[in-house]
Amino acid sequence: MSSSRSNSAIPSKRPENRATFQVIQWIFIVLSFCLILWLGKILIVDRETISANEYNPIGGEREADIIRGSILASNGSRLAYTDLSEDGSEVRRYPYGAACAHVVGYTGGGQAGLEDEASEILLSPSTLMSQLQSWASDEKVQGCSVQTTLDIDLQNYIYDQLDGYRGAVIVSEPSTGRVLAMVSNPSFDPETLFDNWESIIANEESPLYARATMGLYPPGSVFKIITALAMYRNLPDYNGYSYDCHGELQVDDQVIECNDHTEHGYMELPDAFAYSCNGFFGKAGVEMGSRVLRQTAQYVKLGETFNFILPESESYMNLSESDVDSMVAQTAMGQGETLVTPMSINQLTCAIANQGSLYTPYLVEAVLDARGNVLEQTQPALWGSVMSESEAAFLQELMRGVTRYGTASRLSGYDYEVFGKTGTAQVNEDQDSHSWFTGFTRMDGKTDIAITVLLENGASGIGAVPLTDDILWYYYNRSVD
Repeated sequence: MSSSRSNSAIPSKRPENRATFQVIQWIFIVLSFCLILWLGKILIVDRETISANEYNPIGGEREADIIRGSILASNGSRLAYTDLSEDGSEVRRYPYGAACAHVVGYTGGGQAGLEDEASEILLSPSTLMSQLQSWASDEKVQGCSVQTTLDIDLQNYIYDQLDGYRGAVIVSEPSTGRVLAMVSNPSFDPETLFDNWESIIANEESPLYARATMGLYPPGSVFKIITALAMYRNLPDYNGYSYDCHGELQVDDQVIECNDHTEHGYMELPDAFAYSCNGFFGKAGVEMGSRVLRQTAQYVKLGETFNFILPESESYMNLSESDVDSMVAQTAMGQGETLVTPMSINQLTCAIANQGSLYTPYLVEAVLDARGNVLEQTQPALWGSVMSESEAAFLQELMRGVTRYGTASRLSGYDYEVFGKTGTAQVNEDQDSHSWFTGFTRMDGKTDIAITVLLENGASGIGAVPLTDDILWYYYNRSVD
């Protein structure tokens, strides 16, 4: 009897045990799934943040596990790659040397340029499987490569034209934000940098200095773009505003001279802009006042950076309502206490060319795996609106006059149309002025490229306009026999 009671009691507990087991099983599955998601987040979403953390010890060990990937031009040419010798040693090669040094950068005893900013990508395995295979075999795997937007032939040509001069040139696409060329000179050869480190850092011409993005210069007359926009926005009768130029303007105890003391005569805004009359813009600046100039500079985002992958200096304009009229006049014509980077002027030009909208400038076109397959593709991203369409159209028309009959008339007469503004920025009495040109082109009625040229003390050399002319001619005619 007792045995039958015992046997009949056992089956009644089996459904309970089964249900408990299923609950535990489901809890285990859910927890495992959460763990996988968490690991995925760490490996994929938070990878760059964790790698960049100064307390992360793994970053310094990646070079021992992964062969640094290549940096490529837009056509696939290698700008930087790792050369593997038969004895297993690795040497970083830079086939284009100094021409691309400030963009590509260097690695070894330190890092700069894309070698630094894209290091996480270059030292990442193409797939998780290749990483696991590396761990299992204790062999190094190939890192991903970065394909840039650089037009390497254009980059090389510009570098050759800058030989013997200090300055910077930027060529970009206003409609996308792609940077086609970015050259700073003097430069250096990344492959021999550390062998020549002492002499390079002692060089007074600062070859390590990335002038295109980090250099701060007085803008000279390219700032008249901002002053003209201030007139458009604040003077109801800007079209009828006039000035009789006799070659100089007296403001307070200062005399503001036009270039070479040129007497421009009676001028209204279009001609004053085309011929870059200092007196006209100095007088207009004083009448509008410091607050208007400062607000307009802020309106076009002067002083902001552009989420660019390489380090940027911040442009600035020091002008307050307590400043005397002579300082306001100097600022309005591009002198005073205003300093800008070639990058900031190029981006302002892009916004004008693109009806007021500015795309984020970018250098990395795509991330490739070891076989050249595209893992990530950069899509143009709108940075923001810098001005209205009507304001951009107004400035475009002024810039058209500069190249049709004004200070950059040698840029007219081609199959492509050039819009621009010249600038001569005084430095001090012992040095020649810096020479500027910034502008954009249209081909078959469509905006094509923006170009900004800055030559330090360029008045004694080739000048920014002739150099621009050479670069544009090359860009549009290189494929023609």
